[in-house]
Amino acid sequence: MEQDLTQAMKRLGFTANESRAYLALLQRHPATGYEMATASGVPRSAIYNVLRSLERQGLVNVVQEKPARYIPVPPERLFNLLESRFARNLDEVRARIENLAQTQDEVSTWTVQGYTGMLDEARRIIGGARQVIMASLWQREAKALQDALLSAQKDGAELVLFSFTPLPEGLGTQLSYDIAEPELESYWSHRLILIVDHEQVLMGGAEDSEDNRVVVSREEPLIDVARSNLVLDITLYGERTDTDTAPTIQLLTAPLAPVEELVSNSLANQAPASNAKAMS
Repeated sequence: MEQDLTQAMKRLGFTANESRAYLALLQRHPATGYEMATASGVPRSAIYNVLRSLERQGLVNVVQEKPARYIPVPPERLFNLLESRFARNLDEVRARIENLAQTQDEVSTWTVQGYTGMLDEARRIIGGARQVIMASLWQREAKALQDALLSAQKDGAELVLFSFTPLPEGLGTQLSYDIAEPELESYWSHRLILIVDHEQVLMGGAEDSEDNRVVVSREEPLIDVARSNLVLDITLYGERTDTDTAPTIQLLTAPLAPVEELVSNSLANQAPASNAKAMS
């Protein structure tokens, strides 16, 4: 038991000798340094340095001089000291991590490796959605992200999901060919495109391996690439299934310039000029 306690205290930041000395003193006190060295197994050449260290940490007190005798603080006091030490260390780590996170926020594009990491990053992005989530995904990934998607939908985000495979029920607007996943896997590998609020994109492989890689970005050109892929897939879906996908396409392209309207206006303005030339 003492050996287990020594290992446990080492994990909390104490040295092996400090742990042995404190535990020995708990069982027999007050005690001299010589008595503690004999009881704990700490070498006599090291025991007084160990005691000074424990005294600085507030874990032992001297109650008699010539020869000095030591008593331990009660276990409850030890626990309070450990909690205080942990809280200080946690605050320091939190401050340092927050500084690193602020630096990370300045990075607009990064890579995530591994299937589990990809799903965790997708959940993080989905959790920050305020308006709309658009995705192209397979059944397996849709099930893995189902809880996060349902939570975002409950919080008011609109969902638009495209897939060649069946999708879980209750997840927003779905455009799916309902092809059995094993059948499709004989031709294609799993992929995932996720666009949130037209501001952030995750896209890349969705293979269940540590080598899987996806790109996460806030860069508009990469968001445009992902959006164009979705627009193409949904447009073809509408043509193949005779489905009106215009509202979905409009939602996807809402942040873009109204090209059709601009072209129409341009052509309309050119028509009078052409007619005037013909009349002259």
